[in-house]
Amino acid sequence: MLTKARQTIDAVPVAKCNNCGSLEYGIVFEAGRAQVNQIVKCVNCGLMYAFPLKRSNLSEYLNNSPATLTDQSDTVKHTADKMPDYRRMAGRLEEFLPRKGVLCEIGIYSGVLLNYLRSRGWTVSGIEPDGRAVAYARRVFGLDVHHGTLDTASLNPESIDAAIMLHVIEHLDDPARAVVQVHRALKTGGIFVVETPTYDSWTFKILGRRERSLSCDGHIFFYTQETLSALLQQHGFEIVKTQLVGRTMSLARLLFNVGVMAKNSKVQDRLAALAIRLDLEKYYIYLNVKDMVRMYARKVSPGNERQSYAATSGVG
Repeated sequence: MLTKARQTIDAVPVAKCNNCGSLEYGIVFEAGRAQVNQIVKCVNCGLMYAFPLKRSNLSEYLNNSPATLTDQSDTVKHTADKMPDYRRMAGRLEEFLPRKGVLCEIGIYSGVLLNYLRSRGWTVSGIEPDGRAVAYARRVFGLDVHHGTLDTASLNPESIDAAIMLHVIEHLDDPARAVVQVHRALKTGGIFVVETPTYDSWTFKILGRRERSLSCDGHIFFYTQETLSALLQQHGFEIVKTQLVGRTMSLARLLFNVGVMAKNSKVQDRLAALAIRLDLEKYYIYLNVKDMVRMYARKVSPGNERQSYAATSGVG
């Protein structure tokens, strides 16, 4: 549990909050305690974020490695494992848009979900910064994928009916800018689906710095249901559905997550060896500890086309 000292550090000046523009934060975790970056909390709106960053976050995902992804690559298999959960998401999306239409997924990785949505009758395209993943999605599924980011994709105004961003927003250097760009690309009445870890969960309250998603060095924004909905609403969206969702995972992945929370390399190595010895990659469970939020937001107004706080202040 967080101590009082870590919850109520004196506020100090900082580049503007990505949500509300406040100039002050309180330190939640010092650098190296929860992850490589210091984690702070906006004094005004409560948004948590990593500041300052130890490295450029985007460069970690614009991967130019010559390595080729295959069906047996761990990251590809991990993406495919999530499909039972994302099929339910697709069904919910189609309750709001029964006629389907044009859909763009931002951060498609291997393209498994985008290929599935295409099979359901959507006209699909995707955006992905990892060059290896782009090559895999094009080669295996023949998908229309832009290698880059929302900034370089240049989606036409009011050109899509739905946008999906699953476990991406927490990695972005400027989430507010991305929400503005998605809003501009959606038709009025279009649906934006966002999924991300949530930090108003009982797991964060109990585990604190050991919470598994907080420990990922690539996560730089840490939303609650309140701060995520505030971000969407201030840019012309209304929240039409909020779900606290779980994940289908292999028992090997479950042990990996336990190792992450242990924050001990010897424990991690032993759990990895145990997973291999017992062949736990074969066995799956569905686990919902309510530490991830999925929001469905509808474009209802012109939105706030302001230049986002982070773009001008250097947050992240």
